[in-house]
Amino acid sequence: MKIKLISILTAACMTSSTFACTTILVGSEASSDGSFIIARNADHSSLVNQHWFYHQPQTNEGGEFKSTGNGFTYALPKNSLGFSSFSKAKTNDKSFGSAGFNELGIGMSATETIYNNPKLLKVDPYNEATGINEDSIVNVILPRIHSAKEGVEVLGKIIEDKGAAEGFGVAFVDRDGIWYLETGSGHQWMATKIENDKYFVSANQGRLQKIDLNDKDNYLSSPYLIKFAQKNGLYDPDKDSEFNFHKIYSVDNVNDITYNYPRVYELQHLYNDQIKTTLDKPLQFPVFKSPSEKLSVNDVKEGLRNHYQGSSHDPYANSNPKELYRPVSVFRAYQSHILQVRPNLPKSIGEVAYIGWGMTDLTPYIAFYQGAKIPAIYKTGVGTKADNISAYWQMRKVQTLAMTNYNEFAPIVKAAYKNFEEKQANLMKDTEKQYLELVKTDPKKAQILLNNFEQQVTQQAMATARELENTLFTKLTYNIDETYHFSGA
Repeated sequence: MKIKLISILTAACMTSSTFACTTILVGSEASSDGSFIIARNADHSSLVNQHWFYHQPQTNEGGEFKSTGNGFTYALPKNSLGFSSFSKAKTNDKSFGSAGFNELGIGMSATETIYNNPKLLKVDPYNEATGINEDSIVNVILPRIHSAKEGVEVLGKIIEDKGAAEGFGVAFVDRDGIWYLETGSGHQWMATKIENDKYFVSANQGRLQKIDLNDKDNYLSSPYLIKFAQKNGLYDPDKDSEFNFHKIYSVDNVNDITYNYPRVYELQHLYNDQIKTTLDKPLQFPVFKSPSEKLSVNDVKEGLRNHYQGSSHDPYANSNPKELYRPVSVFRAYQSHILQVRPNLPKSIGEVAYIGWGMTDLTPYIAFYQGAKIPAIYKTGVGTKADNISAYWQMRKVQTLAMTNYNEFAPIVKAAYKNFEEKQANLMKDTEKQYLELVKTDPKKAQILLNNFEQQVTQQAMATARELENTLFTKLTYNIDETYHFSGA
């Protein structure tokens, strides 16, 4: 990719957001195998250990969920569905679910941090004290929903009743498709169902534009979304050609030119080489687009690992931490996830979560079948200090060593993890073939097969990371010795 740096960018800079992510959504007719895919890099801090585990279904007699981030509370459902999710270790696994599937195969990813129009926030501000935020969304929504659309409806009602504590985008997926919701202000929101032949990219900015309030099969919103904009002088149906959610409820400023739009530009062009857009005219970027070739999980991985490689804007190959264009893959990512729904397969193997810990450019994506038991190593370690027991810190140590000399060490890491992922893909094919036969006659053995798969790929991933850690440490030791050798007797 070649991006021309226009003069306005010279003065532009972007202070890192508290939470900053990149989202990729792929419809079933845009994917190579007919699957629905929602994916996101979660970028915040490199020192945050991320647990990945399964919450058992349970019956609740009263009680409420309490946020660890603010004063938000919400009544527990009478029957909580079981669900997989992340959690920040420091919350004692109570919140910051981030992404996962529930036992019915409904998946979600939350949140993509976005920013809403300051003019509207003056009259309908975020409810920072007790509104719903990233910390709460997955843990509140996933145990109680039976479809992706219901997820939108439940979250939307919470925004209307309790308010949003911040601006966000949230993706939902099931066997019927993908829904994406964005906040408009403290109590306004809209959502759309992604067309099956399209892909969608978001990078810390509201992207949705069109809405048809008469088409409830494909669009949902707060009840007074348009009237609220009219009342506050931001939409006039007699003068404005069409209601545009982005123009009214979102923002475009100079920081977007370097922080957000380059990521959208890069990924849109990566997946469709016929797009004629240019970075200096970002408002012409399409919201949804069909890919030039149908996209696989590996293509989504490639997008999530992107850092403008091969261009002058690659901050890592060019050793430039002051690069203006914010890449998709950043070191402060604490996890990345790809949730895949394959409607032609049983839920136990049809719903797969591919999880990468830490910096996506230098981490493997480990596959987790929804029907398999998650190994205990993914729920170990606490706090923000490195340890020798958790999956998170095993991956992070390799990344930290590799970044000390990216051009020498990164190719070694990437080659090793590519080999791991290829072996994992082959094992998945064999496992799925065996499972489909075995589950017909012996469901217990089929379950053991899936559990064994998770144990095997976990052992392989950790062994690969440990070997890389020693390899890089040895090379780094050699390099330091060569630099400060002081030859002689």
